[in-house]
Amino acid sequence: MQNMPDSLKRVIERDPILEHRVRGLPNLGKNLVEGQFSKEVNKIYDAFGLYGNELYALENERIKNIPSRSLGGGSPMKTPAFPLCKEALISMISNDELSDYPMAAGDEESRKVILEYLKQEGFKSSGNFTADNIIFTVSSTHAFNIISSVIARPHDVILMTGPNYGLFTFVPERVSGATVEILPLAKEDNWYVNPQKLANRIDEINLKLRETYGEALGYTPKVVAFLNENPHNPLGKVMSEKNKEILEKIGDVCFEKGVFVIDDLIYRDLTYDRDNLAKPMASYEKYFDNTITITGLSKSYGLASIRAGMVVANEVIIRAIRNKIFQTMDSSPVLQGRALAGAFNTSAERQREYANYFNPIIEEYKYRLELLKVLINGLDVVTDRNLRSKLENDIRNYAIDYNVNQILEGIPNVDFVEGTLPESGFFEMLDFTGLKNKVGENGRVISDEKELLKYMYEQEKIKLILGQSISWPNEDQLIGRVTTALSRENLVEHFGAMNKCLRKLK
Repeated sequence: MQNMPDSLKRVIERDPILEHRVRGLPNLGKNLVEGQFSKEVNKIYDAFGLYGNELYALENERIKNIPSRSLGGGSPMKTPAFPLCKEALISMISNDELSDYPMAAGDEESRKVILEYLKQEGFKSSGNFTADNIIFTVSSTHAFNIISSVIARPHDVILMTGPNYGLFTFVPERVSGATVEILPLAKEDNWYVNPQKLANRIDEINLKLRETYGEALGYTPKVVAFLNENPHNPLGKVMSEKNKEILEKIGDVCFEKGVFVIDDLIYRDLTYDRDNLAKPMASYEKYFDNTITITGLSKSYGLASIRAGMVVANEVIIRAIRNKIFQTMDSSPVLQGRALAGAFNTSAERQREYANYFNPIIEEYKYRLELLKVLINGLDVVTDRNLRSKLENDIRNYAIDYNVNQILEGIPNVDFVEGTLPESGFFEMLDFTGLKNKVGENGRVISDEKELLKYMYEQEKIKLILGQSISWPNEDQLIGRVTTALSRENLVEHFGAMNKCLRKLK
């Protein structure tokens, strides 16, 4: 801090971490009240620290000039923007419609357009469902941040599944001092939420909170919300009309126990079965006022970079979000609202463009999943002769630097987690437990997920999201979350590198 002005020194004294430049992820923050994240979230914090920052210290001469082979990214497949979104954005810019400040809730005309779409999708309220039940945010992550600050007080609990979207677990603890607790999913439930287990977990947590705090805080902390990701992130499980019994039971449990359902629909439009999209909890009139729906354009519409999200909820929640937006950033950007209205409307043009846009995207995601199956399990898993030929050609064309025959055999001791092949999205869960206690040429023992990640990075600069990063429920397994949003070429190249380095383990 030598030669630094006192003004800067004062900032660093308050937050010493700012003094040092850190490569990789920005700081993930801390619990607003406790200073340190809760036990469950601290595990995730630790794993992301390795993935996002510490790995870089392991670079060596072998991998120094190799681009990072990241299999853990959250960006969707590279696609053009949805045409009607693009037209709406271009129209605003071309017609010089950007000189006025928008409202805190977002452009009203856009909200009215989206309202009709939501009604078409089955959203219904016991009261008057209007555009005032909708508000725009700068991404669904921004929405979740504000929602967490609105509904949770210090030591309240927001319940999430394990596995989960790891970066969401930090949010409630950062913004409100709430605690995140985990509801483990299980193979025996086909990796869906078990409503009875959900009810039991809520009761268990509430009892513990009553015993710990009583009325000492002037209120008794409780479970205030359950994050219902539908389709699930990262498992890609979809609760559609086919699964409505599970969905209704989740709704009943949360309604009866005074727990909001935060219904995250961000992956809905990437559902593989186009006739069975995720069923919104707010399509049940009974649950509408107890549901806070979040969605946006980041995962499906080729517009992740503009960060467009929205919330649908009872007006009490919308008013609270509106106040937070006004107090922190004055108003939501109008471009986000227009893009959202371009995606979510009832026009015949939208219906036509929707099929033309999403059908090839879904087919490509499904193809890349088949490609990944071959890269993990070998070509013999494919029985369709035409598909087999196409997949083999892709592998031979792209596996320039690797032993093609070994790639076509798959990766020994690695498999998909049973029952987790996705129904939506682009994440897959790989089980590396068969590699436990094997030893690399450099003497590194694969004793746990972290050692596995370090080994793959040292050998081939491979990165993936660890099971610990997403609250994987079985700590005895070595789990990695990978993505098929990569190009075919990158999938073959990255998994070819993985095949090569994992075969060296003894």
